[in-house]
This record gives sequence, C-alpha cells and structure tokens, in this order.
Amino acid sequence: MKHAKQKFNLVLSFVIAFLLVPALAVAQDSKVVEPGSFEALKTPIILVVALIVAIGLLFLIEKVIPRKLRSIFSIVFLAASVFFGYQIYASIMAPVKFKKEKIARYSEVINNLKDIRNAQSAHKTITGGQYAKNFAELENFIETAEFAIVEKRDSSFVYFDKTYKIDKQRDTVIIDTLGFRPVKDSLFKNSTRYKTMKYVPFAKSDKETFKMEVIDSVVINKYTASVFKVSVAKDVILHDLDKDLLKQEKRVISVDEVDGSHIFVGSLDKVSDSGNWPTSYEIGNKKK
Repeated sequence: MKHAKQKFNLVLSFVIAFLLVPALAVAQDSKVVEPGSFEALKTPIILVVALIVAIGLLFLIEKVIPRKLRSIFSIVFLAASVFFGYQIYASIMAPVKFKKEKIARYSEVINNLKDIRNAQSAHKTITGGQYAKNFAELENFIETAEFAIVEKRDSSFVYFDKTYKIDKQRDTVIIDTLGFRPVKDSLFKNSTRYKTMKYVPFAKSDKETFKMEVIDSVVINKYTASVFKVSVAKDVILHDLDKDLLKQEKRVISVDEVDGSHIFVGSLDKVSDSGNWPTSYEIGNKKK
C-alpha cells in the first residue's frame, strides 16, 4: 500500500508537469509575450517554486507525517496540486487570451478609422483641400456631397506661333463632366455605418468617440497643407483586460504590432493619412 501511494503521488506530479509543459512553451513565445518582460519570466519561476513545494510535500507525507494521517494529507496534496496547477495554467494562458481579444478589438476599431479616413479624403478632394473639422460636419458632408463623374480624353489643336510664323500642334486633355454620384453611395453603398463610425468599439460608454484634430493650414517642408489626425487610447479599447498586460501593450514597438499607447490615422506633423497599424490589419478586414 505504501509503495502504491508513492507511485500515485509520483504519477500525479508527472501528469501535472506534462500538462503544463505545452503552456510553458506558449508563454515563452515572443509573439505572445515581450521577451525579457515580467510576463515571460514569471511562468518558469512559478513552475520551479511549485515543483520544489510539491517535492517537499511528498517528502513530508512519506517521511514525517504519521501513517494514519497520510491518506488525509494525500487528498489535501491532490486538491492543492489540481488547484495550483489550474492557477499556473491560467497565468500562462493569460497573454494568449489577451492577444486574441486585443486583435479582435483592434480590428473593429481600425475598420472605423479606415471609414473616417476615406470620408476625410473625399471631403478634401471635393472641397478643394480641406478636411472636415468634426464628425457632425463630416457626416453631413457624406449625406449631401457628390462626386463628379468625368471622362478624360486626349486631343490636340493647331495654333499659330507668332515667333516662328508657322502653325504648330499642341496636345491637350479634354475633361467632360458626365454626371454626379453621391459620396454616400460611393463610399458606403447601402450601409449606414458612417453614422456610427465616430464611436469607439468596446469602450466603457457606447457614446465614447474618437478624438479628431484638424489644422486647416500648416507649413510642412515649405509646403502648405491641411492635416488631420483621428485617435483613441488603447486604455479605452482594452479597459477591462489584464492591467499588467495592458501596460506592456502600451509600450510595444514592433512592425507587427500597433505601436505606442494610441491607435490613430493621419498626422499633424506631416502630410499623411496612414494609420499606425501593421499590414496584417489591412488584409481580410475590409468591409463590404
């Protein structure tokens, strides 16, 4: 019976270790956690401490605890092993779950930012180089403005050159306006999502909006232009997730991740309508 109990406890320890090894490998994946970060280091530390404690408990049960009480301590050890094994596994998998949820949320946020960018680009084209100053103005523009449908064709004509006293041919492009198409139909087809694109998905309040900044005239590299920036803090999007992982996420700098503490499109420092998200968010997330 004694040897059977020893074998049972030994097998139990190996089973728990076997179940945690795959999770430990995931926890060290650089795509899941930041190399050298606390999240990457705490898992192996926890496992080493847990192993030392488990060995110590087995020693106590077999060498110190009276034989009559060993059955009780074995049951306690079993319960403790299951409990702490689950806690360690949950701790290991937390970064994996965080990343999966983060990507899902960022995808929806970025889709809204793309819609805002497209609408602002249309506003700049039609109004002669200016961006809408706020969401109310932008929404009104979408509902009322129209794109001109034009046809361009090459042509030429003959003119008299007074200097050389001869006829010369000059090439030109003739632009004909064929009609007009509503901006709303061009950008959003039958969708009304332009009415909700200003709201931040997953924020605490369903009325939380993106921050829009517009400068009508700014000189950048001796070039005068209108610039805009629309942004939201990662805290707003991930407010209900693990706080330690959120702090790590706000410090991330990588070509495969959304850099910094905010997600944004546009810039106030340069003429740009690009976003700070990687190309992975451009593929497979286009709204139809």
